[in-house]
Amino acid sequence: MKTTMTRYRASGTHFFLSCLIGLGLLLLCWFMWYPTPMLSAIGGYEIFFLIVGIDVVLGPALTLVVFNPKKKWLVADLAVIAILQMSALVYGVGTLLEARPAYIAALGKSFVLVQASEITDSNLAKGKATLPLWGPKLIGTKEPTEKEDISLINIMADVGGKGHLPQLHIPYEDMREEILKNALEFEALAKDNEGKRAEIQSWLKSHDCDNNQCKFQPIKINVSIFPAVIDAKTAAYRGIMPINGLQM
Repeated sequence: MKTTMTRYRASGTHFFLSCLIGLGLLLLCWFMWYPTPMLSAIGGYEIFFLIVGIDVVLGPALTLVVFNPKKKWLVADLAVIAILQMSALVYGVGTLLEARPAYIAALGKSFVLVQASEITDSNLAKGKATLPLWGPKLIGTKEPTEKEDISLINIMADVGGKGHLPQLHIPYEDMREEILKNALEFEALAKDNEGKRAEIQSWLKSHDCDNNQCKFQPIKINVSIFPAVIDAKTAAYRGIMPINGLQM
C-alpha cells in the first residue's frame, strides 16, 4: 500500500510540475508569441497540443508505470522519461518560435501578418533588422525602388506571396494618412455579415470601440482574413477581431 501511494504521489508531483510548464508555454503563446487569433489561424494549436500531450499526459503516466522505490534502475528510468519530455518540449518550442508572428505589416489598403519563417537572414541583414522575440511588431512598408528588391517581390508573388523584405520597413506612423484613407466602416461590415453582427459589436464594446471610434482594414493571417481594428482618427492599432469567414 505504501509503495502504491508513493507511486501515485510521484506521478501526481510529475503531473503538477508538467502542468506548470504547459501553463507557462500557453501564456507565452497566447499573450506574447501568438496573440489572438494568430495561434489558431497559423495552426500553432497542433504543435501546442502535441507538447501538452507528451509533457502533461504521457510523462506522468510513464512515471506512474515505472515508479517503484525498490527498483534498481529507477533513476535511469526516470531520466529517460525526463529526456523524452525535454526533447519534445525543445522541439515544440523551437517549432513555435520558428513559425511565430514577427510583424504586423501595414500595406496601405490592408495588413498582412509576417511569420519569422518567411524572412531570410540575408534580408534581415540588408534591412539591418532583428526578428522580434516577444510578440509581433507593428510596422509600415514602402514600395521597392531597387531592382533587386523589385525582383524579389516578383519572385515572392510567383510562389504565393510568401516572403518578406525588412529593408522596406518604415515607421507605422508614416502611413497614418494612407491607412485612414483606405479604412473601412464596421457598420458596412455588419450589414454584409448579419449573422455575425452580435459578435462584431461585442468585440468592439469589449475593446472600448464603436462604429464611430474605430474602423478596420482586412489582415491576412496564413490563408484566413480577419478585421484589423484601428482608431478612426489616429490610425492607432487596436487589435485583431477574432472573427473569420467575413464577407469583405
